[in-house]
Amino acid sequence: MSETVVASSAEPALHIRFAHTVDRHLVHRAAVAEVFVTDARQIGDSVYLAGAQTPLSHSYYNDHLQKPAITDVLLVLEACRQAAVCAAHTFLDIPMDTSFLVNEVSVQLDDPEALRTGGDPGELQLLTEYPTVRMKADRARKVGVAQELTFNGRAVGTSTMQVSALTKTEYRALREYQRGGVAPSTREVPRPDRSAILAPEQVGRTSRGNVVLASPAFDEGRLTAQLVPDFENRSLFDHEYDHYPAMTLLEGARQLGLLAAFWRGRQLGSTHVLGVDAAFLRFAELDAPVVLSATMPQGDGNILDVAFEQSGRTIATASVRLYQEPDPRTGADS
Repeated sequence: MSETVVASSAEPALHIRFAHTVDRHLVHRAAVAEVFVTDARQIGDSVYLAGAQTPLSHSYYNDHLQKPAITDVLLVLEACRQAAVCAAHTFLDIPMDTSFLVNEVSVQLDDPEALRTGGDPGELQLLTEYPTVRMKADRARKVGVAQELTFNGRAVGTSTMQVSALTKTEYRALREYQRGGVAPSTREVPRPDRSAILAPEQVGRTSRGNVVLASPAFDEGRLTAQLVPDFENRSLFDHEYDHYPAMTLLEGARQLGLLAAFWRGRQLGSTHVLGVDAAFLRFAELDAPVVLSATMPQGDGNILDVAFEQSGRTIATASVRLYQEPDPRTGADS
């Protein structure tokens, strides 16, 4: 394994480096290109500081219509996830064979101006604590994460997570018990039918490969769409999965929020998602349709509450917070 990047006696703990990324295994990524964390250091009792560099040109995280660009909220959340996993392995001694299952997640960004994408890669610092670490048989089983976020030296928001930790053997046993058999993987199931995907500009994208919703419908004030991501999208499917990962579901929620804004006549070039809360109740299986639905916000409402349904059950819920750029002609929201 390559360098884990921890503080040395020659460097102060608060000196976070952005020179190169950490070992991809420490953040559970297959591709080095999908690793954003560059450093992780312990700075106090159960307090850790990590750094992440945000890219200027990325086929997924920088594919947005919004001008001027704001750092992608899901990129920030992915950096939060990576920082939490890296510190858990490096400082909490959680074994590398651990599978982390996300139960709840929240990221709230509150300074759009500070998050502007400039001419240089962004430097994100993540102050990370673990307010809850529940142990069983000398292994962490439930882990709570709380993070304060600073971007290019300015405080920009917070993130929290609640995750379960299982060994690989426990994870396989859980999946087989819940399904009554082995869950097929993204290499085995038929690819989702993407013939009816939304036009990229309806969900704030330019590339069809980043669109994850299809077959939209609107009835009695409720908007629905089906989740049909591209399994070849290596940001959403960095490695083989036996379920739709949390970040893919969150991309669906983000796109449903932007679709709702589009259908309400908003200009997506000036509409951003700056906040996401979600709870994951069951695995999102690959071999049955996943349908997202939400009641359209009234008036100038900027919160969209999304439900994910599969096989007659609610498998997840999410809340998406939109931000509308002020109209430069009036200084008011457009």
